[in-house]
Amino acid sequence: MSPASVFIVEDELIEAEDLRQTLEKLGYIVTGIARSGESALESLNTTRPDIVLMDIHLTGRMDGIDTATRVRILHKIPIIFLTAYADETTLERAKVSEPYGYILKPFDERELHSAIEMGLYKHRVEEQARENERTIRVLANAIPDAVMLLDHSRQILALNNAMEYRLGRILRGSGAGPEHFLDHYGISESILSRLEESLQHGRTLHVVEKTGTDWFEISLNPIPGSSPDRPLVLVQYHDISDYKRLEEQLKTEGITQIAQNMEQFQILNDQIRNPLQAIMGYVSLDCARYRENIMKQIGIIDDLVSRLDHGWVESEKVRKFLLRHYRDNRDDDPGTSPPAGQRGEHR
Repeated sequence: MSPASVFIVEDELIEAEDLRQTLEKLGYIVTGIARSGESALESLNTTRPDIVLMDIHLTGRMDGIDTATRVRILHKIPIIFLTAYADETTLERAKVSEPYGYILKPFDERELHSAIEMGLYKHRVEEQARENERTIRVLANAIPDAVMLLDHSRQILALNNAMEYRLGRILRGSGAGPEHFLDHYGISESILSRLEESLQHGRTLHVVEKTGTDWFEISLNPIPGSSPDRPLVLVQYHDISDYKRLEEQLKTEGITQIAQNMEQFQILNDQIRNPLQAIMGYVSLDCARYRENIMKQIGIIDDLVSRLDHGWVESEKVRKFLLRHYRDNRDDDPGTSPPAGQRGEHR
């Protein structure tokens, strides 16, 4: 692992040189020294050190705090402040630039080394956290489902682009911000109650809900938070509108097809039963020689008719079930007349 590089911003020439020698003795690489904020910014455009040591009190139009703020915005390089004294007002200003530490002059090697190493470590951890956040966002945006992470009080902590779009459609023109979404918009009372159940008992729940013309399968996945009494929950909206429309289409077509089949059952039943009655009449008048064979064939035809009758009855049961559950309990359906064998006629 190569040694860390350090850039020095110090307007006192002797102190800057002393600091350079101390840093090199500790094993660091000094990439440059600037005596003003302006020259520091110009040098950092081409020099990319791992960390900057910045004197707070610099001569010139920009002091160390102003310079540090610009460095943070432009280059994202961690900064440690050097100062001989720090009053409360100065420290409050310095906080805005988000420094990685303070070193009070005069300082010893151990103190300097510790401050630099802690600053570098903190910067690496924050960079890794930012990289993890970017990776998670990329993965979250790669899925078409709308997802968001909520805290225990139902405030939004994170969400993907699909959820931002969903919330934007709901909130557009309402004047309310996303932080108020769950209190007033988008999720029905039934889902809110299930959300409380998921948070309280730590169970993953799935709910199917219709919003306008769209159908969603909503998953509520509890996640441990910073403490047991502060759980998080991941809310995922999976659009199942196409599936629901296909399901409804299949149900409608199924009911229609069964009705058509039952009509054919009735027609075939009548078509078979009428000639059957005629054959039985002819047999009773004549054909004694072939009566046994004819009656055997009549039995076969009669069995087919019985099976048609049974098929009609079972189809009627299915038809009524579908109508009762998928056609809003319509009572005005006239039904289908039973085949001849079910209307009181006897073979």
